[in-house]
Amino acid sequence: MIPQIEKIKQLRTLFKYVSDSPSVIDGIFNKKKIRFTQPAALNDPLEFNPTIRFNSEDGNFKKFSFNEVNFPSIHDWYRLNVIESKINNFGIVSLTDNPFSFEMWRQYSNGHKGILIEFDIPDKTKPMVEMSDGQQLKAHKVRYVKNYNINIDKLEKGNNSIPFYRMRDAIFLRKTNHWKHEREYRIIRPLMGCDNFKKPKKRTSYRDDNNIYLFPISLKCINSVIFGVNTPIETKSKIIESCKNNKIDFLQTIIKKDQGNKLEFVSLKEFGSINEFLSMAPQIFTFDSIATKFTDKILVNSINEIPYYKIQPKDYDEYYQKQLSKKQKKK
Repeated sequence: MIPQIEKIKQLRTLFKYVSDSPSVIDGIFNKKKIRFTQPAALNDPLEFNPTIRFNSEDGNFKKFSFNEVNFPSIHDWYRLNVIESKINNFGIVSLTDNPFSFEMWRQYSNGHKGILIEFDIPDKTKPMVEMSDGQQLKAHKVRYVKNYNINIDKLEKGNNSIPFYRMRDAIFLRKTNHWKHEREYRIIRPLMGCDNFKKPKKRTSYRDDNNIYLFPISLKCINSVIFGVNTPIETKSKIIESCKNNKIDFLQTIIKKDQGNKLEFVSLKEFGSINEFLSMAPQIFTFDSIATKFTDKILVNSINEIPYYKIQPKDYDEYYQKQLSKKQKKK
């Protein structure tokens, strides 16, 4: 019988889509570390790469030459030395206020094999996440723009430098409209506090796209873990076991195929015990909602009366014996 759907209402919370990668799952729930991703490792080639303009464009895009040696233009110097050299010192955790995005479940949770983490955000008007004990980190809302550009002269504050708060608002917290469906929030922090972060000796630009920077995370900041339709049983078991000493709710995603592939979340309590839930086949989590109208069963006097039994008698004899065995063990 399809369990009754319990729609989880979105309150004052933010969410993170997470893949089913064993290293990611183990990192968060066992090692209690979460990745803050550096700009060069993100998936959008336009991100952190805005169009740069000046109040006056005269000469700013012309390269220099001395003794037949070429030097960067003023535009390129700012891009390399003022912008890129600074943004690479920071990492971000991406969150969203939209847990029902089919696209993000597909892209960031590996086709529903991953999970969705719901973080505790006491005040959505001033969203903060206590990722580790006593450390409150602000979640900034991302703005989506048609033209992703910056004006150096307006951002600069003398001495050929741009204060980080201005760079944060203009570059870290702005993205092109291609991504507006993600409704993103970002937690930003310096990577300097990570053990494996090494600030480059050169002042100019560098690409840091291979390193992984992990910071402590307390499971106390997690309200719930929502499993995808195709999350492997092994992944579910590991997460549930790792969280047993924390007040974390577990939910299962269900897709209503006949209602525009609508996503809904069901408390695991609807499936009985944890063991019963973990024994269910993944495909049961996609269904036609019309099935909920037919919850009564057709009683038969013999297994032979079941219409499809004669087509696969061996298979259903085996199934019948297994189910009987399970019932006897429960007694």
